[in-house]
Amino acid sequence: MRCDLCKEKPCAEGNPCVPKESRSLYLDPESARILAVGAEVEAKYYGMLCRLDEILEFSRRMGVSRIGLAFCVGLAEEAAVVGEIFAREFTLHSVCCKVGGVSKKELGVVGAPWLGEASCNPAQQAKVLAEADCELAVLLGLCVGHDMLFHKNWTRPVTTLAVKDRKLGHNPLAAIYCPYLRKHLGKKPRERTEADFS
Repeated sequence: MRCDLCKEKPCAEGNPCVPKESRSLYLDPESARILAVGAEVEAKYYGMLCRLDEILEFSRRMGVSRIGLAFCVGLAEEAAVVGEIFAREFTLHSVCCKVGGVSKKELGVVGAPWLGEASCNPAQQAKVLAEADCELAVLLGLCVGHDMLFHKNWTRPVTTLAVKDRKLGHNPLAAIYCPYLRKHLGKKPRERTEADFS
């Protein structure tokens, strides 16, 4: 399928160009409830809530009591604000990406010294939040790849508040909205070498 090439989007009106039997995908009660609550929040608040408020409203309607916040150390200030907001209504557990202090050298990674010696540790982030019995995880700025490892090691519902995009102020869609940036997308970047780090 290449739905990105479709101009009419008849499926949005309930007339799919390729009919699919989908009800069987939501037979387990948790999936059915997440689907229904997500649709309810969309229907009642479409265009009215920012992403953070959507997560809060979704969590209220799901009856969540314990939220886990897995964040990048580079967004520690933002995590403090988000954590304070979540903690007003929910029991919050938060864990920084550098938890456990895995060395980049152990991974065979040569990196910029100004970034520090510790690697991100997304599997440990997931483990810490699971041990705290969090019902929902919220990701804030995990690196590409590290977010995948968090998902791979997390077995409960998870959503993303924001993705990391240092170049565009954590707003990756700016590259799509800005014609100047868009025309440069997809080109292979120059890779830093060890000489750049000395």
